[in-house]
Parts: sequence; C-alpha cells; structure tokens
Amino acid sequence: MEKTLPLIASLMLLLSGYIPDTFAGRELQLVATNYPPFYTDALPEQGGIAQVVKEAFKRRGYHASLRFYPFARAALLVKTGQADGIVGLWYRKEREQWARYSDPIHPIQIVFYKRKDKPLSFNQLSDLKPYTIGIGRGYANPPEIFAAGLTTEDGNSDEMNLKKLFLKRIDLVLIGHNLAEYLIQQHPDEYTDIFEQVGQPIATEVFHLGVSLAVTDHLTLVDEFNKGLENMRKDGSLAAILSQYPQIKSALAPIEKPQTQAYP
Repeated sequence: MEKTLPLIASLMLLLSGYIPDTFAGRELQLVATNYPPFYTDALPEQGGIAQVVKEAFKRRGYHASLRFYPFARAALLVKTGQADGIVGLWYRKEREQWARYSDPIHPIQIVFYKRKDKPLSFNQLSDLKPYTIGIGRGYANPPEIFAAGLTTEDGNSDEMNLKKLFLKRIDLVLIGHNLAEYLIQQHPDEYTDIFEQVGQPIATEVFHLGVSLAVTDHLTLVDEFNKGLENMRKDGSLAAILSQYPQIKSALAPIEKPQTQAYP
C-alpha cells in the first residue's frame, strides 16, 4: 500500500494542472517579430502576450525562450524546424502548411492611420485607390486590401512604416491600433499630435501560438500549451498578466478560429 501512495499523489497533482519537475518537458525555442506592446524585447518579460505564452508552457513543465526577427526570417525558422514555434501568428489557411495553431490568446483591431494635416476620408476601400498604403512585409494583411486594388508599399516593420508616414512618403499605414498608439508614445517629440486613426477597424485579428509542423512533437506542444492557457484563463492569471500592460486594452474577447475561414 505504501508503494502506491507516491503514484496516487503524482496522479492527483497532474489532474490538478500542476506539473512537478520529474514530468518537465524540454526546452523550447520560440520566435516572434517585435510587435509592442504585445511582444517585444523593449518591455519587461518581453511584453504581455510573450509572458502569457511562457507562463502557459511553464505550467505544463516546459521552459520557453523567445527571440525576435523580421517576420519572414521568423517564419522561415519555424518552417524549417529551427524554432519550435512563433508567437502571435494570425490565422491564414495557407499557414497551416507549416504551423499548427493554438487556441486563441488575444484579439487586436487593425486600422488605418494618417497624418492629421492630410484631409483624407473614405466610405469604402475603393475610395483609397489614389493613395499609397504602408503594410508590413510578409504580414497577414486583410485580403480586402488587395481585392480592392489598392496601392501598397511594403516596409520591414510597423515602426518603419510609421516613420515613412511621418516623412510623407506614404499616405496611410495599415497597423494594429495598440501598436500604433505604443509607437506614438515612444516618440513624443516627433509624433505627438501628428497622426490619427481614419475610418473604422478594417479587421479584428487574433494572436495564436503557431507550432512548427517540422518538430516531431508539435501535436503534444499545442495540446500542452492549450491546457496551460485554459488553466490561466480559469484562474484569472491571463487577465492579470495583460492588465500589467496598460497599452493592451481591448473590449473584445478572444474568439474561436473557424476551421474553414481564412484570416490574413
């Protein structure tokens, strides 16, 4: 009877969601593109979403580290299995060829920003055909932008696109609302009272963890992450972590990803 007690105790701990060191998983190498205030090296714990991802894995016995690259480079590392996963991946059908998506983590609204001194408004996307719109290179941009035949110009980062808008090299920037506000706050001397959102949000995207299909345990990693994330949701720690980052504010609840719908 005495020999069965440790086994019973271990099973009880596993059922409660606690993973002791003897059950610890492997070290995980994750990548992302700097996307403040959600994930970036410039913030404590690398930002709110990054902290959530690492904590969800920690609760399942894994230690995850995160490095930042331009999106195209980060995606390549995941595609080739040199990284276990990418943080903050928006759903798009073709990306299922190289990444398995986690449950949704947090939503973000995608909007247009313009200079305040430029008179510009629109009722439908086709109204924007005379203008040049800055978009992120390799990003999952809303397909409606391209369907409307709009003129776009790729930039290596959202910060670069905002700088181009400041210099009047482009007319609009397509950008996450929280990210735009964060970047403006980071450059008060240049950007204060220069930019404004124009029109309603173009899309609502959802951050996911994308796990590389090139790693043999990708199914296990997604399942373990989802369990850790759900545990955080239930005990309130997910909301508590995000509340530490005042730039992350959204009235939208995370939504489930329809399997047949393609977000950018």
